[in-house]
Amino acid sequence: MPDKAQPNYSYTALDGSVLALSESRFDERQRRQRHRLQKGAVCWDYAPLLDVVRRERGFRNHRFTGKSAAEWVADLRRRKSPELDRFTHWYESLVGHFLGELAKRSRIPENLYSIEVARPPLTSSLPSLIRGLGLKRASAEQWAATLRAMTSKGVKPEELDESGVLIRLETQFAGETLSQAQVVRLIDLRHVTPKFVCESRFGFMTKAGWNECCQWVPAKDYKKRGLWGSKGDRSWYVIRYRHRALGWSVVRCRYTDLFTRRPDWWWVLDERGKLIAQPPEGFDSPEDAIEYAEHKINQRFSSMGRDHALSKWERYSLPGNDGYREILIQLDDWPGSYKPRHYRTRNVLVHIRTGVRETDDGRQVLFLDEIQSDWHADLHAASKDDSARQNKVPPPDAPFRKDWPLLALKLMLWWSQVQKLDGVAWSTAELQSARWRSYGPPEALYRSALPDAARSIARVLSLELAQTTMAVRSNTRWVELADDGWVVRNRSGVPITKPFRHRGQAEVFADLTGSFVRVNVPVLWLNDVPPIKAIPLYGAATEDFWLQSDSRSARLDG
Repeated sequence: MPDKAQPNYSYTALDGSVLALSESRFDERQRRQRHRLQKGAVCWDYAPLLDVVRRERGFRNHRFTGKSAAEWVADLRRRKSPELDRFTHWYESLVGHFLGELAKRSRIPENLYSIEVARPPLTSSLPSLIRGLGLKRASAEQWAATLRAMTSKGVKPEELDESGVLIRLETQFAGETLSQAQVVRLIDLRHVTPKFVCESRFGFMTKAGWNECCQWVPAKDYKKRGLWGSKGDRSWYVIRYRHRALGWSVVRCRYTDLFTRRPDWWWVLDERGKLIAQPPEGFDSPEDAIEYAEHKINQRFSSMGRDHALSKWERYSLPGNDGYREILIQLDDWPGSYKPRHYRTRNVLVHIRTGVRETDDGRQVLFLDEIQSDWHADLHAASKDDSARQNKVPPPDAPFRKDWPLLALKLMLWWSQVQKLDGVAWSTAELQSARWRSYGPPEALYRSALPDAARSIARVLSLELAQTTMAVRSNTRWVELADDGWVVRNRSGVPITKPFRHRGQAEVFADLTGSFVRVNVPVLWLNDVPPIKAIPLYGAATEDFWLQSDSRSARLDG
């Protein structure tokens, strides 16, 4: 039985730092690791899912250590640390107190998690600026005064504050003399360094999907067309759905005995027409049977499984793009925990809906259909006391309050170069207003914030900031995924042809039968810019910083 007394929530390590446990990333760790919990789970069953966080002397908030409780204990055991027994006792007493609450969490993880698409070379400019100072060795107080004076020379105050270097100088090294290298090692910006992720699921997926076999087949033709069979137990079935790629079937079954309790139900057959392992009573609806069939397909072909990026909002993009992708800029190590409105991933600072488009002059650009920050929108609503938009619980504070459009555009410029495209273009306030109408698109973002960010980047990298024209299919034709394939609809939403098996086929048909309009959008052309080797975390920095990254310029990995 867990102790009824109030547990000790913190643990003081030998180095004076205060440790605690955090469940902020519990669900995401469980989903990413596909970690199944037993019904009678004990303390250490939860150790891989709980984070160890640390609060340094002089700091108000804890920060993630990057290790789960299981990894922390394994590290202590490997180093034969004298803290091992004391830490394990503290962990067991704390988690044991909350076993009842933890038992209410889901045992089976949901198949939805975030994966890193790429690792952008985000780098702080602080270390390189400190190395450029004439000061080589000084007292902690002199270093603190020098660093504060750098804010008048272009250093962002937020970057200096979040680095923690001032607090460490004033509380941990007061009265000591430090070298330049020692001061650089005090910079830690891991918690504000975002990840470049997308939401995903794991499994074996085919593009074919399910086809309804006998939707227009007369009952007398079931047997002739191979859609009728018998299992030899006075029951018969009709194949109603068949998987186009694998040949699996979802069948409707019925007893010939009128006095049976259950006249019909649904079963799943494999490609050889044999029943797969499933509940003997079958399923009540074809939807349940298809869902179970997808689950068994994933199990059977698990060796061929992989991560599949999800696209939740593609229907709101301009029609006719290629390579649609929803990119999330996530602050995974930020001490607060925020749940965005559009995604399940925590701490999404910005989400960007992208696609590849061709301009009228034949160049390929990364087009940003939408750039949005739920987090900062909620913070703005909370500051304005706008009850219509803010969450019930006030959102935690977030970094980059004024600079998140610049951060997003810097990352997209780098991503367009990685994709070997000619530049990056983005939507306009007019296009957003036409799409959302009364939903209140953030016009200030597209009219001022993004253009200002683009001008800053263009000025530093000597890029061409211009307008380009591209053809966009009008809303007379739009493509949508239906139950039986990809459907092309007209302006009124009425299907104008039979479903296509692949989206590409539907898009080609929509292009051939629809009309096009030309729109002007802003673009940053990469032209002959050398490979970008570093992206400044804050601000726009200098061209040398972007193109000739010093590997020592940041301490983002501890």
